[in-house]
Amino acid sequence: MSNTATEELDKAAAFYGDILGLELLMDHGWFRTYGSNEKMTVQVSFGSEGGSPGLTSLS
Repeated sequence: MSNTATEELDKAAAFYGDILGLELLMDHGWFRTYGSNEKMTVQVSFGSEGGSPGLTSLS
């Protein structure tokens, strides 16, 4: 799980809800969580160089 700061909650809803098809699981108005109950293996990696401290990771 990652939390990302944004003032563009409607744009986040359009991308994560409409485009990626994730469900709105929690909505506090100022903080929304999207997700899925599907069982799947997902990996997303981006980088131009390896190693730390320059490349951060989430698990």
